[in-house]
Amino acid sequence: RPVQVVPPPGDTDRLFIVAQRSGSTGRIRFLNMKTDTVNCTPFLSQTVSTGSEQGLLGLAFHPDYQSNGHFFINYTASNSDTIIKRFTVSSNPDVADSGSGVTVMTIGQPYSNHNGGWLGFSPVDGMLYIATGDGGSGGDPGNRAQDITNQLLGKMLRIDVDSLPYTNPADNPYVGVTGDDEIWSYG
Repeated sequence: RPVQVVPPPGDTDRLFIVAQRSGSTGRIRFLNMKTDTVNCTPFLSQTVSTGSEQGLLGLAFHPDYQSNGHFFINYTASNSDTIIKRFTVSSNPDVADSGSGVTVMTIGQPYSNHNGGWLGFSPVDGMLYIATGDGGSGGDPGNRAQDITNQLLGKMLRIDVDSLPYTNPADNPYVGVTGDDEIWSYG
């Protein structure tokens, strides 16, 4: 169940493929563009929730990946929460250090669908953008996408992950006013 294909910055030889899940494991593999083969050993395996729209949903390589080896994933955990986690590549560039995972953000999910999952770094400001679904059911019954206080679902979030814990950029729209500081846009 592939859901995303991502090239790492500065690497024209590999395309990383995010597979939502096989059983309770989401995997990232890569296609070697020189040999036209997919690696047999996963770059990363992550235990995930098995709901229909849940699993490993997103991957973003840090803009300085070539020097710091950091990449981020978005997945739904076995308790259905959305987790944003940072990992580091191992000394073998074809395998992540599975023990390096650091949770950046946890977002509670009230239902098993509408999880969102995309995340990516802006080439303009270098911030990590995270697309969150509205939390599920049909028609957003909790009106979560419109709620800007204590509700990160149904939003585009924007955070600075150059050091952890993350910080909220000072020019996010709701910093210093009513609304969650992580929100870049909502609706």
